[in-house]
Amino acid sequence: MTAVRRPLFMPLSPARTVDVRGPRPTAWVTGAVLALVSAVGAAGYLLGAPVLGAVATGFVLVAALLGAATASCPGREPYPTVRRARPAPTA
Repeated sequence: MTAVRRPLFMPLSPARTVDVRGPRPTAWVTGAVLALVSAVGAAGYLLGAPVLGAVATGFVLVAALLGAATASCPGREPYPTVRRARPAPTA
């Protein structure tokens, strides 16, 4: 089993850098928003509002597929962009 599983799930090349800092605040916020939208979608289905459920579920699905297709984390990628856009602090 390992001979089959290893080539399928191992990365093609070793990681160049490892981010040892914890999750960034934008990742926490993005995760919380997507969890909330997912809960709204489930509530929509359970309470008989299938359009609300479908729209909320579709939003979360698009976010997940976008992250998977671009090999980036939607929660971690905005942080460096925002940091570069802000002016440098002056002493």
